[in-house]
Order: sequence, then C-alpha cells, then structure tokens
Amino acid sequence: MTKVDSMRLKDKVAVVTGGAKGIGAGIVKSFVAEGARVVVADKDEAAGKRIAGKQVSFCITDVSSGSSVQAMITFTIKKYGRLDVLVNCAGYHISKSVEDTSEEEWDFIISTNLKSTFLCSKYAIPHLRKAKGSIINISSMVGLVGQSNAGAYSASKGGQIAMTKGMALDFAKDGIRVNAICPGWVETPLVEDWFDQQPDPKTARKYILSVHPLGRIATIEEIGTAAVFLASKDASFVTGVALPVDGAVTLGY
Repeated sequence: MTKVDSMRLKDKVAVVTGGAKGIGAGIVKSFVAEGARVVVADKDEAAGKRIAGKQVSFCITDVSSGSSVQAMITFTIKKYGRLDVLVNCAGYHISKSVEDTSEEEWDFIISTNLKSTFLCSKYAIPHLRKAKGSIINISSMVGLVGQSNAGAYSASKGGQIAMTKGMALDFAKDGIRVNAICPGWVETPLVEDWFDQQPDPKTARKYILSVHPLGRIATIEEIGTAAVFLASKDASFVTGVALPVDGAVTLGY
C-alpha cells in the first residue's frame, strides 16, 4: 500500500474553527498529514493567513455570529464541494469565579465556546448529512471535573459535552457521528495566557507540571492525533463519546 493510500483522511474536507493557532493548529497539521483539505475558520486574520497553504484555506469568521458562520460554510462548499468533518475548537478562558465574572464576560465566554458550537453544527449538519460525516467538539477536562476560578469556562465546556451526547443521538440516523475531545493541559497560547493570569505564574506552572502523572503537559499534535482517529473510519462505531486526552491528570485533580 502506498503512503497516499494509507492516509486516513484522504479526499476528506474539514472545517476547523479556531484553527489558526493552539490546539486548532495542531489538528489542522494532523489532518493535512492524513490527506485532508482544511478550512480554517478564525477571527485572527494574520495567524489564519500564516497557516494557509496548499491543502489549507483560511476564512475569517466570527464563530459567535450566525451570518458569519453561514458565510464560512458557504465558502467551504463553494471551494471544495463538500464537508466531511467539523471540528469546533474555537474557545477562550478567563480565570474568575462566578461572583467575580461580569455579565459581559459571561456572555463572551458562552458565545465563544458554546454558542459557536451550536451555530457551526447547525449550519454544517445539512452538508455532513450528505457525506455521513462527523463533528468533533473540543471540550476540556474542566467540562468533566470542573475547575476553581473558572465558572463561565466550566459551564461552557460542560455544555459542549452535554450537547455532544444530544447531537449524537439526534443525528445517528443520518450517519453523522458526534464526539468530544476533553484535553487536559496543552502547550498553547491560551494556556500561557492562563499562567500569566495567575498571581504567581512561575509557581502555577510548576504546580501544573507536578500534578501530571506523565510529568508534562500535552503537545498540540497529540490532540490532533486524537482528532484524526475520531474523524476517520477507525472510529466508525464511536459516537457520543467525551474522550479525555489528559495524561491522566484528572485522576488526581
């Protein structure tokens, strides 16, 4: 078998929201390596243009806006003629308790992390139905076990997991699989931003590394590998799953 024939996502078309950097960029890289063509939907135009290439197109998108999401889906279909995989990866985190979170901050986190999952899924499903494709929601270990000083983020990520299970039931009859990945700590700009938000970033970093049984946090490529599995035929009987990719950190969190 040739290398091309062994590619698990050969001829597939994927949309990755928040794909310009961080976990999203790791997923894009992994999908491309497996033969997929990818549309990166992101609001960061500079980063989006940097990641664009032979198999990657960039579409500037506000994932919290229905009209912007519809335009992105239209762009994808016009360019590639189909849609096989949607990865809802766009997200943000703030380190505040519910008491300290403003209404505006709450709305921003819920819109960015959870409403975006709803909108992108809603407008992608008619095309995924034709392809018998799949949706992969990038949730978080926080959605499974919670986290202090992260009220809005925890709510949004827990909501993604519940939504994943509901959609898996609703669209199984259409041949659409819906799963979630729940990463632990990953080497991303968002995690670096979290460290910077702590009173003592150096101590916070040391503590986070110490609670990981594997002694380190994940790379973006390791999350990308999990996404490739869920998007491929290897996971043809996997739906409604919230898959931890966390180095076992949640076991003692």
